[in-house]
Amino acid sequence: MKKIVLLGAPGCGKGTQSKFLVDRLNFFQLSTGDLLRDQTSNKNSKYGQQINLIMKKGDLVPDDLVINLIIEKIILLKNENIIFDGFPRNIKQAEVLDDSLENISMSLDFAILIDVDFKILEQRIENRIKETENHERRDDDNIETLLKRIEVYKTNTFPIIEYYKKKGILRNVDGMDTIDNVSQEILKIIN
Repeated sequence: MKKIVLLGAPGCGKGTQSKFLVDRLNFFQLSTGDLLRDQTSNKNSKYGQQINLIMKKGDLVPDDLVINLIIEKIILLKNENIIFDGFPRNIKQAEVLDDSLENISMSLDFAILIDVDFKILEQRIENRIKETENHERRDDDNIETLLKRIEVYKTNTFPIIEYYKKKGILRNVDGMDTIDNVSQEILKIIN
């Protein structure tokens, strides 16, 4: 069973490619956002109230708590293909994820970077805004938010690329290619 992380700047197509892997190869998309929402909506959750309090203050849920949730889910999905969505977001999370996986006799198979030109990325977001109905538009589909997210990506997430490169599991895909070609390149990597 494959365990992979998709990396790339906001708007590079990670969500599109994750959906492709879920639909085509029965990957389970492990989303930190979904895990946190599940916990806060589950009255029997041992973490739900704590997460609710943190989020109501507008704070980020601590890495340790997020990682505990992820590891609990991975143990349940041990025999499934998993794609990590929105995680890890920084070096500390990447290191703790690797250590935690090792503790349950697992490891990541690949970290796939969907590499894009930041200038063209801005055009993509502008096009997505124009082509999407207002009620279907994502809250973060605007240029100001994109530019902020790219800066956060460069600061926090970009160093993970070097981390996975040193581990020998990083693979690059040209995110400026067509969606279908990117999907085919990802398939070549994981098969």
